[in-house]
Amino acid sequence: MKLLTSSIVSIILCSTIVSAKWCANINQYDTTWDYSDKLQDLIDEANRLRNPVVYLDPGVYSIRSDKPILLKEGVSLKGNQQYPTIITVKDKNAPAIIEVDSKNKNWSIQDLVFENVRIEVNDQQNEDEVAIYSNVFFNGGRGSILAKQSNKLYIDGNIFLRDELHAATERYPSYNTTNTGILFQTQKESVVSNNIFGIDLRNIDELEPVINPSLRRSYNNLRYMYNCLNRDIPDEQGFLASGVQLYSTNDITVRENILNATFPDTRQIHQDHGISIVGSNQTYIYQNFIAGWQIADFGGAVRFTSAVDGYVISNYLANTGIMMYAAVHADFLQVSNMIVHNNFLYRFLGSEMSPPAPLRGWLYEGITFYDFYTARANYTSPKPVWDSSVAISPLGWHIVVSSNKFGAAEGLDPNVISLGNLDPKEGLVDNKNCYVTEPLEYNPFTRDSTVPLLWRQMYEEDRTTKNGGKVPKKVHKHITKDLYNEIPAALRNLPVPSFWRAFTLKNNTVPMISPETPCFS
Repeated sequence: MKLLTSSIVSIILCSTIVSAKWCANINQYDTTWDYSDKLQDLIDEANRLRNPVVYLDPGVYSIRSDKPILLKEGVSLKGNQQYPTIITVKDKNAPAIIEVDSKNKNWSIQDLVFENVRIEVNDQQNEDEVAIYSNVFFNGGRGSILAKQSNKLYIDGNIFLRDELHAATERYPSYNTTNTGILFQTQKESVVSNNIFGIDLRNIDELEPVINPSLRRSYNNLRYMYNCLNRDIPDEQGFLASGVQLYSTNDITVRENILNATFPDTRQIHQDHGISIVGSNQTYIYQNFIAGWQIADFGGAVRFTSAVDGYVISNYLANTGIMMYAAVHADFLQVSNMIVHNNFLYRFLGSEMSPPAPLRGWLYEGITFYDFYTARANYTSPKPVWDSSVAISPLGWHIVVSSNKFGAAEGLDPNVISLGNLDPKEGLVDNKNCYVTEPLEYNPFTRDSTVPLLWRQMYEEDRTTKNGGKVPKKVHKHITKDLYNEIPAALRNLPVPSFWRAFTLKNNTVPMISPETPCFS
């Protein structure tokens, strides 16, 4: 008994020592310094003296929301690399803005914490990359980073958070009414990588083993603030309408990010799509983990609204999906040269979070090509989507869907591939798309685990699955052509990253399963 007591005391003492070391220097956050004018003065002086960087010490600095801070030509902004440098806003109800001068080149913003402060980048034509990295963003109005008509912006190693008080309020969000981490308009040649969008802070320690090195400083700053400082940070920080929104962009890469708006697992909130792409060209989305955007008109992991040259490869999609359609509110009516390859789609929620009938059902599949003519006829598509959408054919062509894996938790039907009215000659879907859990219908003699194709909402009338679900009619066959050469060489054989290991979703009751799980047999 004495030995056990000693062990417990040792553990407590060890924890206390670690906590004390981790929470050192907290007195430097007792005062909030008014930097409404001081920060601009520091930037102006650096610009005048040609000093390339304004360094801010650990502490809390407030700025006004009614006058943007201008990051002038030749100046970067950096915080402390050991302890958080916090830039907050005086008026907690209105976001402040740090605007990057269009003439500023080779700039960076790094190692800072922004509380309801956003960064705006406009009209920049850069020869070299500019960067926003290793920052933490709380809230931030309609977007924490807004970039328009610029290029070569590198956004890496940041954490984007939003609490319930700053959640979206629009049922049908638009460019001007959204609530997102990153918002691009006519942006080119830019990269969004190694970021986190949304966290349940009660589970923050579970992320540490799986995050990439470039997230280390922002992760440590967030953990220090959450564990050590009295800043009233709510636990639930996943109330984002979207993680990333792209409007009329060209050559954008979104890779190795964690998008984690998990709270719709337990209650409905207003959302858009995890990654929303409208009227864009050359969009590369690969090796991300996406959870919390349920499959619905305003939901889903990745949604292309008129797009050319889109690549969705090696992502882990937890109870969410990939969607494509042509819409008149984009710059063009076309969905072409799209590659959906080697993604892992795991369904663990049933109808408890689905929209009410008749909206539930056909639109909401793992991979969906919208056919709104059929939707209108069957009353399975609501306004305003009706008013801006058309059937995908003849506006969709050369669409490749290959080697994706689908699974579902016990008692649930796994998703299918819904083709809408996509011309079978233009939709190249092979039989390498397979189930890793029990298929929708399983024949032990053929042992076929191929994901079935749903065409124009046509189901078998006399058959249901063992869970009572609908069975697609076999209207079109999978192609037998080898589609390996359709995948760009640089994007072949990319592994699905291990981010999924950090998550137990559906209110901490359903662990994720490995994307390495083989096809069911």
